[in-house]
Amino acid sequence: MTALLCPARLTVDRPDALVALCSAMLVSEDDVLLDARALRFADPFGMAILGATFYQLQKSGRSARVSGLVEAVSGYLQRMDVFPGVELVDCAPVRGIRRDRRDALVELTRINQRGDVNTAAFRLANALVGSIPGIDLDESRDEMTCVNTADRLIEPLNYALAELLDNAVIHGRRHNRQDARVWVASQFYPSRAMIQFAVVDNGCGLLETLRNHPPLRDAKRKTHLAAILGALQPWVSCNRETGLRHDSANEGIGLTTTSRIAAKAGGRLVVASGNAVHDPTLGSRELAAGTYWQGVALALECSRNQLLGVHVSDCLPQTIAQPAIHLRFE
Repeated sequence: MTALLCPARLTVDRPDALVALCSAMLVSEDDVLLDARALRFADPFGMAILGATFYQLQKSGRSARVSGLVEAVSGYLQRMDVFPGVELVDCAPVRGIRRDRRDALVELTRINQRGDVNTAAFRLANALVGSIPGIDLDESRDEMTCVNTADRLIEPLNYALAELLDNAVIHGRRHNRQDARVWVASQFYPSRAMIQFAVVDNGCGLLETLRNHPPLRDAKRKTHLAAILGALQPWVSCNRETGLRHDSANEGIGLTTTSRIAAKAGGRLVVASGNAVHDPTLGSRELAAGTYWQGVALALECSRNQLLGVHVSDCLPQTIAQPAIHLRFE
């Protein structure tokens, strides 16, 4: 059994340590024992990459054990469904009854097929909007319009998130990665009035997806970092030119729109793929030597209160005059 030490923080702010840990778990040839005595914090980005790693270990016939989680961390991560199929050793059990927290979090959820996308996107949109002051997810709906205040905010966000998740499922399964999956999670942090959601896949990665796309046709630009930066350009992540669109419902709304929503809401979109990461706050760079994520991992952080001032229509690619469905972009 391969024994590994877990760092104190599994977070988007420390992607090198997080991805290095999961890379080491995946390249091990036997079962894995993760010593988590030092772990004190994991955000949705950390939980999603860790959960994807556990899943891949199990699919390859290897087992994972986690030992020594302190009570607060153990209870929270179990509450967030991070450990299906994982043996917990000397970890405190969950205490109390699980409450409905759809206005503040989305437990780690695996998307197995495109049919799962809409439900996951709706849950993420609810968590983004749910605790904005004055918003009640259970508010009665207007008799004429059949919507309430939350619906008017959730609907355009749900649309953009569904496109993002659908792209992740489709693109990740290119290049003989048909078994790729997508993981999502979200959490609101009241002390900072910030929310984060993460979308992680174990697919082919952005470089393989965009290898023949115009921004990467120069051989010197065929790098994971160039692929990330290229994917953030308008229309690139939807790959209209390379024929990756599968149906007319896909409007090409992907990383560009998501990054614009994050920026307008006082936040950022962090994207990691292969051996590189782009962080609008900390800059774009390659990860530490030997650190590699097979797939794409992204985290959106923003001020939930500032979402009230974001018009999703202003974040869409300019050539989208009318989406395929009627939306109220208020």
